[in-house]
Amino acid sequence: MFDYNTYPTVSVSYTTENNFNVTLSHYKSKQENQLPASPPPAKTYAELNEQSTHLLISHVEVLEMFQITSRATIYKWRQTRSFPEPITLMPLRWLRSAVEEWKYNTSRFGKRF
Repeated sequence: MFDYNTYPTVSVSYTTENNFNVTLSHYKSKQENQLPASPPPAKTYAELNEQSTHLLISHVEVLEMFQITSRATIYKWRQTRSFPEPITLMPLRWLRSAVEEWKYNTSRFGKRF
């Protein structure tokens, strides 16, 4: 059995985008001084499902982008037309750049989605 108490301690520090050097001890002391905050309210599945970012696109926005009404169409395109695979399945997300590239390449060759 290993005796973990004999291992040397390691000092860890983190650098943020603002070039502030923050050590673990600084972070802990700031946390101890603050009152425990209540966690943010959990988002519903519907709220998570409709959110898109500049990098990721939700299935709702994909449906709107191609003016289709069913996710089944997207699944068929994945099988027959090389539509990009989703990055996450729950909630369903694609890389926005991959979808836009697929749309550009498909329309460039005269194909309608």
